[in-house]
Amino acid sequence: MLIGAAAVAATALQHPVRADKPLPADANQFVRELISHELKAQDEDNTHWTYRLHREDEKNVQDRLVIETSRGNLARTIVLNGRTLTPEERARDNERMRKLVEDPREQAKREKRERDDAEQAQQLLKAFPDAFIFRYDGNESGLLRLAFSPNPRYSPPNRKLAVFHSFTGVIWVDRAAMRLARIEAKLFQDVNFFLGLGHLDKGGTFKVVQKDVGEGHWEIVFMDINMNGRALFFKTINVKQRQVLEGFQRVRDDLTFAQAYEMLNASGEPEASARPHAGQSQK
Repeated sequence: MLIGAAAVAATALQHPVRADKPLPADANQFVRELISHELKAQDEDNTHWTYRLHREDEKNVQDRLVIETSRGNLARTIVLNGRTLTPEERARDNERMRKLVEDPREQAKREKRERDDAEQAQQLLKAFPDAFIFRYDGNESGLLRLAFSPNPRYSPPNRKLAVFHSFTGVIWVDRAAMRLARIEAKLFQDVNFFLGLGHLDKGGTFKVVQKDVGEGHWEIVFMDINMNGRALFFKTINVKQRQVLEGFQRVRDDLTFAQAYEMLNASGEPEASARPHAGQSQK
């Protein structure tokens, strides 16, 4: 594991990636190398950050101040549906945070949920080179474009990955960093999951944007999921969800929940302000 951003930067300087290096004739081979590098970079980066999260889903719109700790994230709600919290809502939000700080069982549940989310995301990425057929599609704003469509020979190892048979889309790659910068995909047919575990209607879309937010640390800064239907086993992702992450700042890598709680309580009560819909600045 890398100790810090300095090590990340040093490694990048010692082993630069040439953006003008000839591309493999087989686009899927390039994607295989890309995903391998992406997963390795994620595993080697154990830095922690604080940021502001704006999230819109079918329930509400909220802004949170998030701090990453050694055991998971702690977040303080600062704006709810375009306004500051009432005293009662603030008390409930503080109680939610305090319970996480003081209850080992809540900490274990949070740690497991975030670990499961990370493992699921990595499983999806690992499947990309096999699940799709890629082709080079030019360059855009300094990024390499590759279009993809389902690989008819792909046999998904579980029901979650079966949805890949119904997606087409485009990925954008930062060749110098060898990192996945953006994904856009669309469902071209209805999806019915095994044993009635849900369905997704044709025409649904999703978009994910990732970038270097500082010190060589790449983070998903925008996600827009716009699906009609339900997928019961994707427990932490709604079929309609938008979120923007911004204002990243590095924090100590050994930060505890208790220390994060103190930082969040010291952050004050910001005023609600009008802001564009999530993702407008990401187009």
